[in-house]
Amino acid sequence: MTALLKKDLFINRNYLLMILFLIPYLYVMNISPAASFVGLQIGLLIGSFYCDQQAGINQFLVSLPVSRREIIRARYLFAALFAFLTLAYLVLIDQLAHRFLPYFEYPPVSGRTAFIFVCVSLVIYALSFPIYFRFSYIPALVVQVLLFILLPGAFFLALKLLVKGDAPWLFHGAGRIFASFSDHPFLIAAPAALASYLLSLFLSQRIFMKKDLK
Repeated sequence: MTALLKKDLFINRNYLLMILFLIPYLYVMNISPAASFVGLQIGLLIGSFYCDQQAGINQFLVSLPVSRREIIRARYLFAALFAFLTLAYLVLIDQLAHRFLPYFEYPPVSGRTAFIFVCVSLVIYALSFPIYFRFSYIPALVVQVLLFILLPGAFFLALKLLVKGDAPWLFHGAGRIFASFSDHPFLIAAPAALASYLLSLFLSQRIFMKKDLK
């Protein structure tokens, strides 16, 4: 597992070095911390799997005395570590930005906001990893883009239909859910993000076990 994590670290070394300068630059340019953080996670996804395909990493790894399940677990663990480490660095830069950049218009990243950032990143990985392990790089990238466009679109369409329709019980139920989430985000977001991540891990393992990499 350690060797697999080192492999991911080596593949993404240039991206990690770029982040050291990119996050401060995004703050100087007055970019939203939320957009910056999500963009960094998506960047890791796209870059990692692009490098994997270009170098034929998976074909090489399955020829080694390491199980396919370990290969998948290492990628998921690396992604989670990346999310936590980039968040820690972003919070540090955020504090400096609010001290030295008087024009920065976004509120400081609070503990609750940081927690939501992590949950969102885990959900993004949970949705994306099985796609990239199932398809080759370009088709997977297309499916991911469509997914991130269609899901919000479907949500807003459903919301629009609800607004036009007469469904007060749905609004009442949705209001209670949002109120509970606002009051106790840990009780809802944490189990949902963790469950989706573990379910995605299981699905990716099933896909990768059956994939022909010869």
